[in-house]
Amino acid sequence: MIPLSHPLVPPVVVMILAGAAAEVAVGMTHAGVTAQILAAFAAGIGGGTLAYRPGKSDHTRTARLAQSPLLLERRRRELKQDLVHLAERQELQRGVFEVSAELVGCVEEGDARARFSAALRRYWSCASVDLLLWEKGACRSLGGEATGEPPEVTKLVVLPEENRGDLVLDLSPEVDKKTVLVMRSAREQPSLRTSLHEQQRYVADVLRSQLALSLRRVLLYGDLQALARTDPLTGTHRRWYGETRLNELIESGEVLSVAMVDIDLFKAVNDRHGHAAGDQVLSAVGRGLVAGLRSGDLVSRHGGEEFLLLLPETPPAGAMLVAERLRAAIAGLALIMPITISIGVASCLQDETAAELVGRADEALYLGKRGGRNRVVMADAPIGGLLRITSKKERVTTSLIRKPLR
Repeated sequence: MIPLSHPLVPPVVVMILAGAAAEVAVGMTHAGVTAQILAAFAAGIGGGTLAYRPGKSDHTRTARLAQSPLLLERRRRELKQDLVHLAERQELQRGVFEVSAELVGCVEEGDARARFSAALRRYWSCASVDLLLWEKGACRSLGGEATGEPPEVTKLVVLPEENRGDLVLDLSPEVDKKTVLVMRSAREQPSLRTSLHEQQRYVADVLRSQLALSLRRVLLYGDLQALARTDPLTGTHRRWYGETRLNELIESGEVLSVAMVDIDLFKAVNDRHGHAAGDQVLSAVGRGLVAGLRSGDLVSRHGGEEFLLLLPETPPAGAMLVAERLRAAIAGLALIMPITISIGVASCLQDETAAELVGRADEALYLGKRGGRNRVVMADAPIGGLLRITSKKERVTTSLIRKPLR
């Protein structure tokens, strides 16, 4: 290593190194100083003229920092504050990245509220979270019942201090529907408590954008799912979806009735008026069944002119009432010719499979057809069959209560 006193080391290099030492003492890295040193060294060793001449301001600044402990200490504090700000921004970016990674797997409406709540609780604690969506003029809560009234939305981000303790994020611009996420009784987590309101607003807005994009993906996925399970002609569900839901209800042990519906003399419609008229009848009947069902009921197109109704939590008497109401509604439709339907109803027995249940409803349907059509027939239970009168969950709860204490 060549000492600074060596004849080959130009005097200017000694001066620059001294300035660099002063800069390093306050924690700075100066790329320009390094370049100057290299240039000076090259010029000095080669015997040429040095291209760099330190200006007066360089001498003054270096001398001031080297001679004043107060200036050095102030500069250290400034650099320390800069490092803190950089660390905070890095932590925010890391948090947003983790939130984005967690939300990638969110595609179901029922899952969105829980995941959004978990993402926001990194920065705010709260009593509850509501995800509210307005469709056709009505507000509905995604992922469960709402815990409070819909808020007044005045801007994209409303901090708790501005809204009686609730944090409100307006997701509408990215979702293309009026959508609001509300954190009830929100309080800053320790990582945000020392931040200014504008910094908190910035964090909330970054999260708002991430959540809005995720919700848009959820809604698009829901639309695709609806298209996949909906028969476009009749507006009912497709057969695969009806059978899937039927198996789920039976396996869960729920009280359940089903009804098999068939359009009477449908072949005559096609023969007399053509298949286009037949499609009109199918569409009218299918949409009439959908309109006449209760919340929670389901209708799927089971065959050409057959439909399967699922009536959860419905005993035999209730299923007969629903079926009679639907039969009368279809008979009253104004179509190209009088249209009636026949319906076979069956209520689920304990330990009965989906195929057995639908088979009994189908047998009852054809009894109605042979009996004159335009009627509802209840299927007979097989000898020794026990009807489900309580759900599996209720039966388990009852058996636990009655179990003697040891």
